[in-house]
Amino acid sequence: MTGLRGAVDRQLVLAAKRRADRSTLDRLAEVRGWVGGHRAPHRTVALRTEDGLRLAATWLPGPSAAAPTVLLLHGFAAHRRKPAYAFMADQLAATCNVLSLDLRGHGQSQGRCELGSAEWRDVDAAVRALHRRGHTDVVAVGMSLGGTTIAHALARGVEVGGAVLVSSSARHWDTSMPGMADLHGLVHSTPKRLAWQALARFRMRPPGTIATYPDPVDLVAASTVPVLVVHGVDDAYFAPGHAHALVEAAGGPARLWEEPPGFGHAEDGITPAWCARIGAAAHHVVATGTFPAQA
Repeated sequence: MTGLRGAVDRQLVLAAKRRADRSTLDRLAEVRGWVGGHRAPHRTVALRTEDGLRLAATWLPGPSAAAPTVLLLHGFAAHRRKPAYAFMADQLAATCNVLSLDLRGHGQSQGRCELGSAEWRDVDAAVRALHRRGHTDVVAVGMSLGGTTIAHALARGVEVGGAVLVSSSARHWDTSMPGMADLHGLVHSTPKRLAWQALARFRMRPPGTIATYPDPVDLVAASTVPVLVVHGVDDAYFAPGHAHALVEAAGGPARLWEEPPGFGHAEDGITPAWCARIGAAAHHVVATGTFPAQA
């Protein structure tokens, strides 16, 4: 087991170096969709939310129809075809069925981002569609904003067998970390926000027009669904205390995986070995009703 952990740590260090080596043009190409996409067998599907939005998603069949299904949700200002998320979906499809979704206001989906407070309807639409097609063992996996969205969905009673919150906040707009301080400045400055939206091709409501919403710690407390919280010790947006608070607040069985230096935030930590662990965790929670302890 020590050898496996060492191999994972080395992968994270190499992944961190690759991220640092990306040019500004590389990053722009990723967010605008000029590069990326899936390599595993897949097809594009459309979903309709309760409030009438058309959402774009990608279905990646796993090894069998009976395998658990992962509903994969990207982070803020990203999309399902961004290289890191497409890679993660491809990797998860080795052991699970995967539905990778563009949240409202992102990618090819309609609507505007509301920072997770309305996106629970997107999760609801996806889960209902999966259930109609016989995929009842659904595990929702959300990265950063995707994790917050799942917390809202859990509090609303959306039926999933487990929830994985990766690099998620416990309390909104904690600007004590540099990444979140920068993000706060971007989102709450109208000129900067509009320029960023145009550059990255995502759409959001102005923060002042979004209805007040509960903190994720209060949302997870309202649900008994098993929760796995995954957080990097070097996350630049949310300190590890956020992860501990989510686990302590959870109304159902909860586990914490603290990832080593190099994991960073959300998509930063995606490696083949880490994806394999998430896939195995999905199988474990479907079979036992709890997530496994960190290996």
